[in-house]
Amino acid sequence: MTRKPRRRSIAPFSIALLTSAVAFAAIVLSTHSSYSGELESERDEDVGLAFVGSTRQVGTLAPVPEVLIKAELGNRRIMVRSNNEGVYRLIPNFGADVKGDSVTISCSKDGFETVDVSRREISSSTAHELVVAECLLAPRQ
Repeated sequence: MTRKPRRRSIAPFSIALLTSAVAFAAIVLSTHSSYSGELESERDEDVGLAFVGSTRQVGTLAPVPEVLIKAELGNRRIMVRSNNEGVYRLIPNFGADVKGDSVTISCSKDGFETVDVSRREISSSTAHELVVAECLLAPRQ
């Protein structure tokens, strides 16, 4: 007479233990801070001078995307484009002793003319000098 092999069943306690271990691991991993989409240099960086702002259209103040923003100091220049919401962030590396007043900010886009670039300084925990430069553009006619 041949014996049929006995099937072992997993005890409900083992399943519950395995499930709770997986849930605990998921909770521990989800509390870890995520930096997806950020470069290593963008995190907790102490910068000397930074420019932030937006690019808006005259009259409606609608955001103008893909505007070229230039920071110029003498013959050195750094350029960045505004995103789809008309917002930009520019951190020039002109040197630690350079003040925001000595840097010229300009905005340009095909089909638009720059009406005004307003500037104001605000305090920041990550920048020694944070300058908000708002660009106001009008469609060319």
